[in-house]
Amino acid sequence: MSDHFLRTVLVQNRAQAADTTFQEDLPVNPLSQILVTMRGVITTADTAEPLTDFFDSITSLGVMFRGQDVIRGSLRDLAMLNAAVTGQAPWGQKIQDAGAEVWSLTVPINLGRRPYSPDECFPAVRRGDLRLEVTIDTVVNDVDLVEVQIETVELLDANPSKFLKYTSNAITFATTGQEIVRLPIGNPLLGVLLFSTTVPTAAARTATWEQLRIKVDNVESYFARANWDTLQGDLMRRVKSDMLFLSQHVHRFNGAAVAFADTLGPTRVGASGMGERYAYLDLDPLGDGRYMLETAGRADVTIQKDVGVADAGRFIPVELVSVAAGV
Repeated sequence: MSDHFLRTVLVQNRAQAADTTFQEDLPVNPLSQILVTMRGVITTADTAEPLTDFFDSITSLGVMFRGQDVIRGSLRDLAMLNAAVTGQAPWGQKIQDAGAEVWSLTVPINLGRRPYSPDECFPAVRRGDLRLEVTIDTVVNDVDLVEVQIETVELLDANPSKFLKYTSNAITFATTGQEIVRLPIGNPLLGVLLFSTTVPTAAARTATWEQLRIKVDNVESYFARANWDTLQGDLMRRVKSDMLFLSQHVHRFNGAAVAFADTLGPTRVGASGMGERYAYLDLDPLGDGRYMLETAGRADVTIQKDVGVADAGRFIPVELVSVAAGV
């Protein structure tokens, strides 16, 4: 008998309202994936940046098991992390209709490194134990009639041995010198996604995380020293061309200009872009756990920031949790 999956709608066309948080019970069967879709209509000019609106409107999305976070982060952070770890980048579409643009964006949120893997997903739970929490905090500027759709993928016959855990952590660096960021201990680490408020520009080639290393019990491990620019390139090689949807410009006819004039539209995620503010410390380059960082029994696992700008950043460790060990 073959295995079975069940894909169903959890939230259907929920209208967006600013400064609200809603929760939903997630399915009781082993859960592999949550698909979050934002959609809306643009009625403004070419300068509209609908993807920026979609990403920034969900400031926090959490998957909680008995009140404890398994997944937590902004939609933008979770989109980039899933693209890096699982290879599933956010994607969407634009449809031209009656002079308006209809946009949608779907972000996959995965509980394992491979969607639909029966060995790596969240195990079966009792009703109410596993909940989804979504915070919408921004009134969008360029998109009207914004709606949220959420779907789930259950693996009915799965008996998983492990699942992914990743939660966002904010930090503000006080100096441009050495500072320590402590990583969670107990579960193997597959990698760490980094967000940098400051990135290199023509005026200053600096970054929030400019140089860094990993230390395990005060001994350099995996990354003895690495630069932001190179790590950012590593991330982009992992996500490959799937992210082009988020940054490509648009050539289009401008009806207000000279006939047949072709104008260059803006990037659709705004001036801040998507990928350049992220980098990834990859501790599982083969995707099979061969190189993952075992933290059980360790006293201290840290990232040491050696130089960089004294401003805010974020880091999201990716843990591989044994089902036997629990959340």
